[in-house]
Amino acid sequence: MDKIKDLLSDLEKKVESNLNELLSLREQNNELLDKNKSLINERNDLMLDLESLEEKFKALKIANTIIGSENNINETRSEINSLIREIDLCISQLSE
Repeated sequence: MDKIKDLLSDLEKKVESNLNELLSLREQNNELLDKNKSLINERNDLMLDLESLEEKFKALKIANTIIGSENNINETRSEINSLIREIDLCISQLSE
C-alpha cells in the first residue's frame, strides 16, 4: 500500500511539475508572439520608409538627369524618353 502511495505521490509531483512547465511555456509563447507582432509592425514601417526613400531617390535622380551636363547628355535623353514612354502608357490606359 505504501508503494502505491509513493507512486501516486511521485505521479502528482510530476504532473504538477509538468503543469508548471506548461504554464511557463505558454507565457513564453505569448511573449514571443507579442514580440513577433511588434517586429512585424516595425518591418512594415521600415518597408514604407524604404519605399518613400526610393521614390525620393528616383525623383532626385530624374531632377539631376534633367538638369544635366555635357557629361551625361545621353543619360538625360534616355531618362526623358523613359518619362515620355510612361506618359504614353498612362494616356493609353486612360483612353481604354
